[in-house]
Amino acid sequence: MCKTIFITGGSTGIGAACVRKFVGEGWNVGFMDVNVDEAMELMEELDATGRLCFCEGNTRERDEIHEAVEKTVHRFGNLDSVFANAGIHRRNTLLDISDEELDLVIDTNIYGTVNTLRETVPYIKENGGGSVVINASDQWFVGKAHSFAYGLTKGALGQITRSLSIDLAPYGIRVNAVCPGTIRTPLVDRIFEKFAARDGKTVEECWAEENALYARGRVGEPEEVAELVFFLASDRSSFCTGGHYLVDGGLVAQ
Repeated sequence: MCKTIFITGGSTGIGAACVRKFVGEGWNVGFMDVNVDEAMELMEELDATGRLCFCEGNTRERDEIHEAVEKTVHRFGNLDSVFANAGIHRRNTLLDISDEELDLVIDTNIYGTVNTLRETVPYIKENGGGSVVINASDQWFVGKAHSFAYGLTKGALGQITRSLSIDLAPYGIRVNAVCPGTIRTPLVDRIFEKFAARDGKTVEECWAEENALYARGRVGEPEEVAELVFFLASDRSSFCTGGHYLVDGGLVAQ
């Protein structure tokens, strides 16, 4: 039987790159996103394989995840892995963040991930074990300016990775986190558009400044993260659990 993974935030960016990677490797993929138009484009691109199942939904709503996971398992008959990828970023500090924005980032990045794991892990356990991959951040390792809420939540995901790796080990479930630096995705493009407008620069000037921060001389691409996610989800990483794996072009090493 083909292996199956469930991916949140699968319509664009890192999530979409992962959908393409897993389908290309012969896996079945259930994915969920609030971005329906992009999801339909991805379905049109890949659905000839018969390996895709999409369900519109928001990870902040546990019942919507429940429906999407059930649909995936009903379609493919099993669940071997989950990539808890969905998340948001907001620029803020402790001194200027509103209660509403803090709640939004926590609800999306922490509760959204916890909701996803609550709905998928029982199926992975029932299937005899498998792999959980969480999209954390290089901010598990370092702090960044004007990233209070995002850093707070990504730090929490790093700790969730550690604790779950211990709790789920008896069930044959491995738990690891990918920790990307800046990756050029539509979400980050929108952030840089705001930076450019604020600072009177072009978007490409902002990207050039960001690229210069990295030892590799550039930010990452979604496909580079997808390669690591696939490794951690697959049996190739059978002795890896509780780990936090940087995909950051050497940023943290400097």
